[in-house]
Amino acid sequence: MLIKQLIKTSLVLSLSIASYASVAQNLLLSGELKASEQQLFYAPKSDNWRVQVQWMMEEGEIAQQGDVVVVFDSGSIASEIEQDEVSLEAAKEELVRVTTSNEEKQIEAEFNFKRTELLLQRARIDAAIPQANLSTYDYQKNQLELEKALINKQKSSEELYQVKTANKVAHSKQLLTIEQLETNLKYNKTQLASMSIKAQRTGPVLYANHPWNGEKAFVGMTAQPGWKIAEIPAMSELYIEAWVHEIDYQKLKLDQPAQLLFDAYLQQPLQAKLTEISTQPEERLQWGKDAYFRARFNFSASGLKLLPGMSAKLTIGASADE
Repeated sequence: MLIKQLIKTSLVLSLSIASYASVAQNLLLSGELKASEQQLFYAPKSDNWRVQVQWMMEEGEIAQQGDVVVVFDSGSIASEIEQDEVSLEAAKEELVRVTTSNEEKQIEAEFNFKRTELLLQRARIDAAIPQANLSTYDYQKNQLELEKALINKQKSSEELYQVKTANKVAHSKQLLTIEQLETNLKYNKTQLASMSIKAQRTGPVLYANHPWNGEKAFVGMTAQPGWKIAEIPAMSELYIEAWVHEIDYQKLKLDQPAQLLFDAYLQQPLQAKLTEISTQPEERLQWGKDAYFRARFNFSASGLKLLPGMSAKLTIGASADE
């Protein structure tokens, strides 16, 4: 009896070891449901180095194309736009005033120049009268008037040139002022528009995780420019993303099958296939300093209501009926 009992115990131990070896060969991975394409919503650049999330469409709600999904605090941008519009209108009115004033000054300068030309012509005629026909006083007076007329014409010519130059400078400066105000107004309007981001596709709204603490984005949080706040995934092509430890990397091969089990559907196992694996490892700060390789698994799951972000378990090396 003792011998039979020892043989029975040995057989049970052998079967247990074989079963453990089979399980040990299986590779278990945690994955997350991802979408191949998605619209990402980032915190915009503003005058401040941080911007506050003022409003967001509820997570999981289906956004239609053109719907506002995220609104950021615009701060003083709206008041700046109003001020720019008032300043621009005033600058345009000033341009009209400057143009009218310049035209008046130029007309006056041109009239004065033509008058001095006529006076010069008259002085030349008088100065051309021979001295024999005039008294010495009248002759010298005519010569003096000619010199004065020449000087006056030169002065009026210089004044006309200065008026034209000043008018051109004043007009150009006012145009530059208007252009600067228009540029500021356009920039502020673009900034204001960037504070309200609309959906470019139809799909569920998913909140992003905080890059530092991993918490979900929420209304009222402050974000730095470039932080991902939300996304709308395309539901046409979903896949599982998993991160493989460098120790297990050699165990994977492309097209390798895997058993897939979503946390939300524990009673409905699916089949997946490894379709992509990175060649360069990355550090996952949340998991320590070890290196991990990104892996992608494709699958088919008709009839299941899935949303990106769902957690799943992948078992590689297990048979389909396990």
